[in-house]
Amino acid sequence: MKKITLKEYIEFVGNKKAAVIFDCSEAACKAWRYGYRQPTINQAKKIIIATKGSLTYDAIYGPVTEHI
Repeated sequence: MKKITLKEYIEFVGNKKAAVIFDCSEAACKAWRYGYRQPTINQAKKIIIATKGSLTYDAIYGPVTEHI
């Protein structure tokens, strides 16, 4: 089963719907989608909870090994 990334998730549902799901602004979703910004840790927690774990830390920020 392919893991979906935050970018892919937002592309699939759209910026407006993602903003409602994640309880954030549409501009924030757009910035995450295009890689201008990343969610804060608190925003990432909201995203993980809102998607019932479908999006994980790796799906939001990328694999931990990429950050080392």
